[in-house]
Amino acid sequence: MNEHYYVGLDIGSASIKVVVGEKFKDGVNIIGTGETYTDSIEKGAIVDFESAKTAIKDTLKKASIASGVNITELFVTVPYTLSESYEVDEMLQFDGQETELKGEHIEELFDRVTEQVMGMDDVEVIGIEPLVFNVDDIHEVDDPKEIIATQFVELKARAIGVKKSLLINLLKCVDQCDVEVLDVYSSAITLKNILTDAEKELGSLVIDIGRDITELNYYQRGVLVASDVVYKGGQNITNDIMHAFELSYDEAERVKSQHGNAFYPNANDTDIIFSTDTNGDEVEFTEQDLSDVIEARTEEILLEVLDLLQKHKIMHVNGGFVLTGGTTNVLGIKELMQDIVSEKVRIHVPNHMGARKPQFSRVISLISSSIYFDELLEYVKIEYHNDLEDGKEIVPANEEQPTKKSGFFDSFKSKKKESNDIVEEQPQDKDEQFSDEFVSTHRDEDIQRNVDSNEQTRQTNDHSNNETVEQNDEERKEESKLQKFMKSLFE
Repeated sequence: MNEHYYVGLDIGSASIKVVVGEKFKDGVNIIGTGETYTDSIEKGAIVDFESAKTAIKDTLKKASIASGVNITELFVTVPYTLSESYEVDEMLQFDGQETELKGEHIEELFDRVTEQVMGMDDVEVIGIEPLVFNVDDIHEVDDPKEIIATQFVELKARAIGVKKSLLINLLKCVDQCDVEVLDVYSSAITLKNILTDAEKELGSLVIDIGRDITELNYYQRGVLVASDVVYKGGQNITNDIMHAFELSYDEAERVKSQHGNAFYPNANDTDIIFSTDTNGDEVEFTEQDLSDVIEARTEEILLEVLDLLQKHKIMHVNGGFVLTGGTTNVLGIKELMQDIVSEKVRIHVPNHMGARKPQFSRVISLISSSIYFDELLEYVKIEYHNDLEDGKEIVPANEEQPTKKSGFFDSFKSKKKESNDIVEEQPQDKDEQFSDEFVSTHRDEDIQRNVDSNEQTRQTNDHSNNETVEQNDEERKEESKLQKFMKSLFE
């Protein structure tokens, strides 16, 4: 099996989380994690740039030490907050010519979906979920690769777009932590991975209760049907405790996590909780007193979730409700939800060693999505083979690597490299000036993770400097307004 690591970064309101994982058979093997608590994020947006940057750096260091992996590139997940969902269709036509469908065809369809959405609204696409592929109007398939098409291949997809200002701030912050962002995913797409096959098929609602937002995503027949956000979360519960018993915020948070129960009937009316109020005086109250406060706010959040579900005209959730997120660590939330609805309810806790906390659900599902899309687009091949040497694919040195169409994230990374070159002011040969242009955006382990190997591959290709310049000029012509804007950030 190819040794290929995936690093996921979740910039949450309560904490920054980093997970290092690898594909293992049909699942994900987690080899290291890191978590740093922070107040620099609110409702999915950075409110304190320097504090967020410090927290990200600390978390990356923790995950690197835990995993033994030098983290240089990663994937980022963002909540559905400030996002919009678009259903779009795109098609490639072949005019009767027999064509074996490959990853490059799927990638072109994705590019067309992105261009269509960006043409409709002032957003950047951060997630595309294939709903179905149609091949020659004969049948629907989940993965069309290796199928022969003569007329067309059509993609029906759901695209998630996020406001550019939010994305730009996030990318700038991560970029200054000396890592490259390979891609950004919406949690609305990635959280599907925490569901069982039966839950995906029957129709299930994932409720991610975070610090200051509660995100809901409904999936049916394996695809995302609806997403929405309630702008309330665990912080609102803590604030209620703080005001009810005149406690500091930190003390209210401690009391909630250690003694809290969201289901009043399960709370004990004889167990006394001792605490200290904001005046320094000792206060005491029962578990039921505390539960009364917690249940009221939690029930309010869950009922707002159900109201949004009705707004999306979803009247039945046959696959059940799946609760996750840091706030679900509070006891009794499952029982309270079961008391409200008749369908099955469960709390999702990842079963991976070192990440067995609900707050890691989003970042682990991000890694699963990264692996899925990498294999769908043939960026990597992670399989068992007998013809592998030292666990790595053998790539002929004289074989030119395919280059991906210049995109938003490529532009971001390119500008970072240009800035570093200016600072260092090191003399370069003419051939070296354009070496980065030959680095394939495809993340094949043998090429993309080693610049020296890529340089060796480049040297064997028979390309002149003039051809390289012409190629770069053509790529620049395809740059979008957003790409140009991103470059200006570093000038």
